[in-house]
Amino acid sequence: MIGLTKKEEKLIVSLQQKKFRKAEGLFFVEGIKMVQEAISSSFIVRFVVASIDYTTEKVTVKNCDERTMQRISAFKTAPGILAVVEIPQLQALVNAATTLVLEKVQDPGNFGTIVRTAEALGVKQMICSPDCVDHFSPKVVQSTMGSIFRMNIVVQNLFDFLAELQNTIPIYAAHLNGENIYQKPIETPCVLIVGNESQGISDELAEKVTQRLKIPMVGGAESFNVSIATAIILSEFSRRQMR
Repeated sequence: MIGLTKKEEKLIVSLQQKKFRKAEGLFFVEGIKMVQEAISSSFIVRFVVASIDYTTEKVTVKNCDERTMQRISAFKTAPGILAVVEIPQLQALVNAATTLVLEKVQDPGNFGTIVRTAEALGVKQMICSPDCVDHFSPKVVQSTMGSIFRMNIVVQNLFDFLAELQNTIPIYAAHLNGENIYQKPIETPCVLIVGNESQGISDELAEKVTQRLKIPMVGGAESFNVSIATAIILSEFSRRQMR
């Protein structure tokens, strides 16, 4: 039985902060499902920490008591198992059918839900502006329910990314002043841009767009939550691709 050291305990606690995740090149996931997802993925798992009965031959398991687990957990009630995982260095894919671009999405729950929904609807790549919430933060990672391990997520300057694609494939954007998505043709491969929760996409980025799209609303609400809007639009993209 291998015990968790004080140095390792301190490391895990530090990974709740972005600057330490970046410095160490590590993040962590909690709960049996997420640990299993990590181990089964292409990501490199440094080690697992467990206060519950858990064994695996694939990675080293370090044991600790429940009190220690609660100290290192990002949850109010620790699930009893976590895995420390290396942050991969990913590059943009060139053959993605639909590339989802996120500009300044700030809420961890929204971001995680978008990752999970995008994967379910066939998206394999996301390009995120540097001012989006860190997608390896504990809240984002947990809310993806494992999709973080199967989505190619790249953080880079959006103007540089779109400049390489202009005049080659359509660039769509969710926009309040857009045209009815159900009345416009959709071509793939393509890019779909969604923006900040309160401001949408910036005017500068909107200038790079081929077609602005909106979801028609019949009620009194002014707009959709960004994760809901993304789900609706991607669902329509997916429906058309399956025709």
